Amino acid sequence: MPVTQTSAAPARVSGVPLLQVENLSQVVRDPASATRSARTVVAGASFALAAGEQVALLGPRGAGKTRLVRALTLIEKPSSGRVLFEGQDITRAWGGRLRALRRGLQFVGGDARRSLSPRLDIAQILAEPLLVHHLGSADEQPALVAAAAEAWGLNALLLTQHASALSNALCQRVVLARSSLLQPRLLVVDELAERLEPAAVRPLLALISRLCRAAGRAWLWTTTDAELAGEYADRVLEMEAGRLI
Repeated sequence: MPVTQTSAAPARVSGVPLLQVENLSQVVRDPASATRSARTVVAGASFALAAGEQVALLGPRGAGKTRLVRALTLIEKPSSGRVLFEGQDITRAWGGRLRALRRGLQFVGGDARRSLSPRLDIAQILAEPLLVHHLGSADEQPALVAAAAEAWGLNALLLTQHASALSNALCQRVVLARSSLLQPRLLVVDELAERLEPAAVRPLLALISRLCRAAGRAWLWTTTDAELAGEYADRVLEMEAGRLI
């Protein structure tokens, strides 16, 4: 089904968007090139996202979607432009400020297995953000982990397993559950549907949507599938050849 970007501006909280991207560009150098020539992969992207809003970033492979969401979450520093989160310019955040920012702005990549330690069981993996950010006491943390696991459809037996024993879809749920333990204001998910078995895609998208709405959490996700974008997003942004169109 054809999907187009809506012209209506997202709702604001106190007049300030939750996320505001202003003229963001990303330039990379090709390591395979003898001259290491520069290439613009994101060109002048600008958009806003309201608190609690669910937005899909739609475009073909190679359109620049991953580069854009990695830049706005500061996984990769943008070459130019600004990123404002809750009204504050975070573009050059680093160190302790960046670590604190991660609690409110969480990025989840599509290849979940790459972010799951093979040495830890799932319960230990889920507890990682609580330990890093010193959230909850030693007595409270197991209960927080159990509640997150239940919400994301991970049973008690799975918590004793390692990622190598889980399907791609379950690994993705683990990563999402781990992020949710920080209670972020915005969850950014890259290429979730493209890496899952087809039967697992819609149930997981529906679960993310439901849990984000229940928490009042905004959700930005990338996809190549216009039909899924139309079903599970409040608004769709289209990207092509590095530009929002």
